[in-house]
This record gives sequence, C-alpha cells and structure tokens, in this order.
Amino acid sequence: MVELLDLYQMEDEAYSSLAEATTELYQYLLQPFRDMRELAMLRRQQIKISMENDYLGPRRIESLQKEDADWQRKAHMAVLSIQDLTVKYFEITAKAQKAVYDRMRADQKKFGKASWAAAAERMEKLQYAVSKETLQMMRAKEICLEQRKHALKEEMQSLQGGTEAIARLDQLEADYYDLQLQLYEVQFEILKCEELLLTAQLESIKRLISEKRDEVVYYDTYESMEAMLEKEEMAASVYLQREELQKLQQKARQLEARRGRVSAKKSYLRNKKEICIAKHNEKFQQRTRSEDEYRAHHTVQLKREKLHDEEERKSAWVSQERQKTLDRLRTFKQRYPGQVILKSTRLRLAHARRKSAASPVPQEDQCDSLPGVLQVEEKTEEVGERRGKLGPSQTAEPQSLAQLEDTALAQPEAISLPLIGVTSELPAPVSLPLLNNNDLELCSVIEDPLPPPLPPTPPPPPPPPPPPPPPPLPVAKDSAPETLEKDMPRKEGNEKRIPKSASAPSAHLFDSSQLVSARKKLRKTAEGLQRRRVSSPMDEVLASLKRGSFHLKKVEQRTLPPFPDEDDSNNILAQIRKGVKLKKVQKDVLRESFTLLPDTDPLTRSIHEALRRIKEASPESEDEEEALPCTDWEN
Repeated sequence: MVELLDLYQMEDEAYSSLAEATTELYQYLLQPFRDMRELAMLRRQQIKISMENDYLGPRRIESLQKEDADWQRKAHMAVLSIQDLTVKYFEITAKAQKAVYDRMRADQKKFGKASWAAAAERMEKLQYAVSKETLQMMRAKEICLEQRKHALKEEMQSLQGGTEAIARLDQLEADYYDLQLQLYEVQFEILKCEELLLTAQLESIKRLISEKRDEVVYYDTYESMEAMLEKEEMAASVYLQREELQKLQQKARQLEARRGRVSAKKSYLRNKKEICIAKHNEKFQQRTRSEDEYRAHHTVQLKREKLHDEEERKSAWVSQERQKTLDRLRTFKQRYPGQVILKSTRLRLAHARRKSAASPVPQEDQCDSLPGVLQVEEKTEEVGERRGKLGPSQTAEPQSLAQLEDTALAQPEAISLPLIGVTSELPAPVSLPLLNNNDLELCSVIEDPLPPPLPPTPPPPPPPPPPPPPPPLPVAKDSAPETLEKDMPRKEGNEKRIPKSASAPSAHLFDSSQLVSARKKLRKTAEGLQRRRVSSPMDEVLASLKRGSFHLKKVEQRTLPPFPDEDDSNNILAQIRKGVKLKKVQKDVLRESFTLLPDTDPLTRSIHEALRRIKEASPESEDEEEALPCTDWEN
C-alpha cells in the first residue's frame, strides 16, 4: 500500500504536468481568435463613433454599415471558435482525469477497507476533480448550443416571403428541436455532475463527522462531569468539538437540500424533454395527417388534372399526326400534280333528290323563317344577274315544281331558322302574304351555269309526280284584321323590292297563328320589363308623385327631452348645438388603424407560431425562476 501511495504521488505529478502543457497549447491556439475578437470590437466602436460625430454622406455611411456588419460577423466567428476550442480542452482534461479515477477504483478492489482508508482521501479528491472537469465541459457545450439556438431564432425572424420560405421555416424549426433535445441532454449531464459533486462533498463531510465522533480523547480523572467542566481549558475543548460537529451537520443538511433541488430539476428536465419529443411527434403526425387529408380530398381534382393532361397529350398527338398527313399530301401533290374533277349540276341534283327521298321531311318543318326567305331571295337575284350576263345560249330551262321541292329539301338546315329563336331585339313580327298556285309556278330556282363540256353521262331517272299543294292554314278571327292591315304595306314593299322572275319559293311560308303568339309573348316580355324597372319602392313613390296620387307631409322636428343622469359634456349632439367644432380625422390614420395586422401573412403567422412552440419547448423562464444558487466549487 505504501508503494501504491508513492505511485499515486508520481501519477499526480505527471497529470499536473500534462494539464499545464495542454493549457499552454490551447492558450496558443486561442490567442489569434481572442485578438480577432478584440480587434473586431475595437473597430466596431470606432465605426460607431465616426457615424455619430462626423458629417458623412450616404455612400460613406453605407460603406461603414457594411464594414460594421463584416466586423460583427468576424467577431461572432471568433467567439464560436473560442468556444469550440474550450470544449475540446475540457474534453481532453476530463478524459485524462477520468482515466486516473477509473484506475484508482480498480486498485480499490485489491485492498480491504482498513488498508484502503489511507487512500480514501485521494479518491474523494479525484472524484471531485472528475465531476468538476465534466461539469465545465458540459457548460461549455451548453454555451455552444445556446449560441446555435440563438442563430437559428434570428434566422427564423429574418425570413422573407418566397416560395420556399415555409419549407425553410419548417426545416429551421426541426433543427431547433434537435438542438433543444441536445441541450436537454447536456443540461441533464450538468445536473448529474452537480449531484456527483454534492455527493462527494457529503461523503467527505460524513466521513469527518464519523471520525470526530469516533475520535478517542483522554482526560484526567474527575469525580464528575461538572467538576471537569469547571476548568476553562477542558470546557473550551469540549465546546469546540461540539461546534465543529454542529457546523459539519449543518453543512451536510445544506448539501442534502441542494441535492434534493438538483434531483427535482432533473425530473423537471426529463418531463420537459418528454413534452418536447411529444410535441415534435405530434406536429410531425399533424403534418402527415394534413397531407393525407389533402391527398384524399383532392383525389378527384388530381384525377381531373390527369385526364386533362392526357387529353392535351392526345390532342397534341392528333394535331401532330394531322400535320404530318397534310405534309405528306402536300408533297404528293407537288410531286404528282393532277387535274381536279368536279361533279356536274345534274349529278348534284340527282344526289339531292335521292337524299330527300331517303329521309322525308315532315310538313311542319317546311315553314322557314324570315332570314331563310331573304337568303333564298338574294341567291335567286344573284343567279338571275349571272344568267343575264351569260346570255340565252348558256342558260337552262326552268325546272318543274317537283324539282323545285327537291332543291328546297336539299338545302342545308342552317338556312331555315325557327320562329321561336327570334328575340325581343328584333322589330315587330313580319307576316308574309300567302302565295297561291300561280305564284308557285312563277317561283323557280334558276340553274347554275354549266361548267365546260365533260364526257357524256347517263341521263337521270324521270322525276316523280309533283305532290298536291298544302291546304291553306286556318287563321284566328280576332287576329285576322290586324294581320291583314299590318301585312298590306309589307306586301307592297316586298313586291316593289323583289322582281317577278326571282320570287320566294313556296316552301318558305309563315303561320299567322305562330306570329300572333309571338307578338303576344313580346308584349308580355315588354310589360314584365316595365314592371321590373319600377319594382323599387322609391321608384314607385316617385312615379306616384309625378302622377299626383298623394302628397308628402312635412315632418315636424321633435326635440327629445334630455336624460336626467346624462351630462352635456358626454352628449355629442348637445356639444355640436353649442358650437363645439369637431376635429377632422385623416383618412390615412383611420386606414392604418383599421388595416390588418402583419400576422395575416402566412409566413409571419407561421414564424410566430414556431417561436411560440419554441418558447414552450425551451425551459428558459423556468430556469430563471428555479435556478440553483451559484456555488463556489473551489471551496
């Protein structure tokens, strides 16, 4: 055991020399960063004095502000480097101290309790030194984590609006939560080291108390305790021993109380860590749930967008194929030019006759509207003019009534418009006069001029017999005179405007009952619009005043009696009657007062919510309230 104690003394000397060399090395490593920090702070102070006292231009002020920001960044980087080097230094010293302590604990197993009592004091000192070095290392790590947390919070607050701002905010918040969890671990280790220090001090105090109590003191023989206490020297020694025991016991109680507070703080940090993890997981689950809900609710929209994309892709492919086909046709026509063959008029008439025979049209659909008649008239006039230009040698004979009906049936449906489609924007309905059989004979479609002579074609089949003319439609008795009176000038105008050789075909006839019903509908629509215009009560009142139905009565001004408990100073109307002038309120101030807060911005609102969650997760306020009293571990 004596040799082991000598070895322990040599080991202590070697560790002290190692600690001195390590400290000197890290002092050299820290010196450049310390100089940079001091230089940056000095330069920033000079810039501040220059900006406050000198008369500088805007460019110079802007350059000084940029320089100040640069020096601030350099000072911050120097501080971070100093903190990192401090953490590394304490990691080395704590590791060496812990190795010495572990070696001594391994030696303790080789000796008994009585023989190990000589080395117990050194073991207590080593335990205290290990806890102290670990505590300093953890506090340096805590400072580094706090700096990183502060930098993340500043970056959150300085975020600007953009497409990736919300995603960046979520990433910063996740990093902050990771740092907070690391900080909880470090703080837990700090409390653990403090508890180890308190435990080491308590063990040493308890050992001293037990030694004081077990100490054997020999006194001279006395008949009684009172007789021994009568002497001053003996009484002083006894009272001194009691005071030392009382002080040690009081210190032990204080250390026990502090260890209890440390244990409570450990449980509090453990709960805060669990709450932080639960909130982080809850936020992650909520985000996942919202994404699932969004995906579930927008499945239909996504399908529609997918179908729309497919349709666009298909239409693009079709247009591309069509363009390719047109290009191939164009190249084919350019490579093999040929004569274009047109069908003759006889073939077209035969095709129209076969088409009308295949799909017969009912009698009700043969009545066309006014635009259709006008188009047929214009076409007939054009054909007549062309026929006059070509001469009698190139014109054909008029067709029969059956051919006229076939051509009328072969006309496209776009020419005839139903009477119901005539809106209220058109003038009053026009009723055309009924045509008799003589007029029907005059109404014929003139054949188009024939193209150049073509190879002979087989003659067409004989036309079918003409159908009987339709019976005249019945006309209502009450509407007959009005219709005749209104139709007379129209008929005369039509006779003057339309030549006899180009009259309208017999198929385009109007029904007088339909015209009467259309006129009634237009009249009802006009009355409804008039009622809708004067449907407002104020319009009705004004209209009645114009007619003189009733007169407005003059309302007498009533003066309300003042309330007995109300003072004139609180009544704004009374103040106005007395002549008090009101202040004009600017609209800009009102607009600024009623404008929405900046929290309406989704990015700002997300930043505030993230900072609120961060404040709930980090126990900064509780640390200030429940912080342990600062203790001097050197004592």
